[in-house]
Amino acid sequence: MNIAIIGAGISGIAAASILNKAGHGTTLFEKSERPGGVWAVSYPGVSLQNTARQYTLTEFPWPFRPSLHPTGEEIMKYLEMAIEGLGLDVRRRTEVVGMVENNDGWTVRYRDESGTHEQQFDYVISAIGQYTEGKHRPVFPGQEAFAGGVITERDIGDPELFRGKRTVVVGFGKSAVDITVMASAQTGKVFHVFRTPRWMIPLTIFRIHYGRLLFSRLTTFFMPCWAHPSGLERFVHGRLGFLVDTFWYFLTRQVIFFCKLRGAFKGRAANTRLDTLIPEHELVRDLRSAAALTPRNYFRLVADARIEPVHGEISHFTGDALHLKDGRAISCDQVVLCVGSEKPRFPFLPEKYRSLLESEDDGVQLYRHVLHPDIPRFACAGYNHGFMHVPAAEIGAIWLCAYLNGDIRLPARAEMLRRMETTRDWKRKHINFEPSRSCAVNTRFQQYMDIMLLELGVSPYRKMPNLLAEIFVQYGAEDYRNILDEYLSGARERNAPLPSLPLDT
Repeated sequence: MNIAIIGAGISGIAAASILNKAGHGTTLFEKSERPGGVWAVSYPGVSLQNTARQYTLTEFPWPFRPSLHPTGEEIMKYLEMAIEGLGLDVRRRTEVVGMVENNDGWTVRYRDESGTHEQQFDYVISAIGQYTEGKHRPVFPGQEAFAGGVITERDIGDPELFRGKRTVVVGFGKSAVDITVMASAQTGKVFHVFRTPRWMIPLTIFRIHYGRLLFSRLTTFFMPCWAHPSGLERFVHGRLGFLVDTFWYFLTRQVIFFCKLRGAFKGRAANTRLDTLIPEHELVRDLRSAAALTPRNYFRLVADARIEPVHGEISHFTGDALHLKDGRAISCDQVVLCVGSEKPRFPFLPEKYRSLLESEDDGVQLYRHVLHPDIPRFACAGYNHGFMHVPAAEIGAIWLCAYLNGDIRLPARAEMLRRMETTRDWKRKHINFEPSRSCAVNTRFQQYMDIMLLELGVSPYRKMPNLLAEIFVQYGAEDYRNILDEYLSGARERNAPLPSLPLDT
């Protein structure tokens, strides 16, 4: 097929790599000068929460040695090299502005420097990402009278912006805690304001990198999920829930310990500040796409009063202060709003399809996190976003290949919609809100990828026959390097389509 991919971030590049190798032809449309999606508009000093080992295309391993947690600059360099190395057709500064459905697929209208054009495609994949929409910028009473600046992280071009300024950072996601630490290096004290404290993942636990602990099957086994791939997992989560609860209780106590440790021997005030950061809700509810690693020195800076955590909600502004609903006022020169991205939008789709994908506040829930049964010849890449994002995006693309090749038998429309709704309902019950909650698998990446591989007839147990490694050793993208070849080999030997597994995802 001749396939258009809208967006040349990591998900679009991953999808193009897989689809091209499977025999399709792809064209990526990127409205910006630089591909990379959210990385192309990120704030200074941003780095990947995952390690380079998890964040790499299986068809194009890192050609240079990156940092353990690659910087934004390293990721942009890698993506440019991947586009060239994989020979991808990327049309830069080219925005898709409309799609017209026809018997042969879609007529795609796009705009570039020379004007507006049209091109016919058999299939279209949206890879616009969860975070490339504008940042959420609420407007508060009195804000127009505030003498200082009210910005988001997209407006930060240089850390010098904070030098000598009394700064308030609002929010509790990755960007908020990162920017709070960044600002503290440039000014005497930063106020970190949040409505609800969130659980953050320690970079190390007992000097062991968090990835070694959270990316092995021993720990992903205990992750609550809307569906579990194995009978043993279903039995433990269904009948032995106390084991799952005990696991998460123990992990929660470790996170609290490492937070409070920074206040040891620093007095009551330091410990009171640290107590402000400990949520009342369960840790597992915050294991979502917006979950943040604890930045280096964040807890120490709080204990030392370089960062002042403020649990409260903004009421209004006056000329030189931000006011909270409980009556407190914070004098400041600058406020940085890090309160999340807008939910994904699809302005290029016909209205009847756009409304299907934009109607929910928590984003797009798709069948298998890949397609909507009511939108023909259209799918999404990267809306299975999670802590093992690149392998998940590639597996989603392989699953799409199987569907396009007629090698997988999907359920009836009503059954697909039921499974989508069941998955969405589970997320809403067990995961705290974020605008991309429905279009993500977050920390349930292992369950999701296992189910998808089982449905493709490929073994999800990538370290076997070494049972000890399968249970205890950290998974990385390299473990999934040959799955497309394995799927294609199996497809050549099959005489009938693969059945759909009776599992919701």
